[in-house]
Amino acid sequence: SKHPVKIASADDENVDDLIDDILDVRLYEESKNQNGKSTSQQSCKTSGQHPSKKCCPVYLGGSSIPFGIGTSVSERACNKLRCTSCDFNIVTFDDYKWDASCDYLFFRNSMPEHSKLQTKMVRKKGARAYACQCSWRSVQQLTDLSTEQPLCWVCGKHSG
Repeated sequence: SKHPVKIASADDENVDDLIDDILDVRLYEESKNQNGKSTSQQSCKTSGQHPSKKCCPVYLGGSSIPFGIGTSVSERACNKLRCTSCDFNIVTFDDYKWDASCDYLFFRNSMPEHSKLQTKMVRKKGARAYACQCSWRSVQQLTDLSTEQPLCWVCGKHSG
């Protein structure tokens, strides 16, 4: 591993790095244990006549990643995300991240009111804050949603 393991405080700039390390380890474990039932390998089937209006793979991304239909060729962040757990549409805020003090109750009581949500947003250039009523994420880079367990977010279809 790149960094020695240490306990991170909420204001520690290396929290993102630690999270990345944890995800890297998990992805490595998943690829090692591939016994044909990997949850992150969702197959993307599109028939020639009816091009899919759904992202595949579904991407999250920082504020520099354009919104649109994500494909393996077109790396765009989905802006039609929906949560299958709380049935809310996911809201996004460019150049913000969620404060470390955010918790389930905060989002449960604040969604979808922007004025309430704003109280726990921290300005961060290049970041994008995502939230539904039961889950939240702050993202900097292009991120494949299938690596972000246990989020229950899906692409809710794009029109046109």
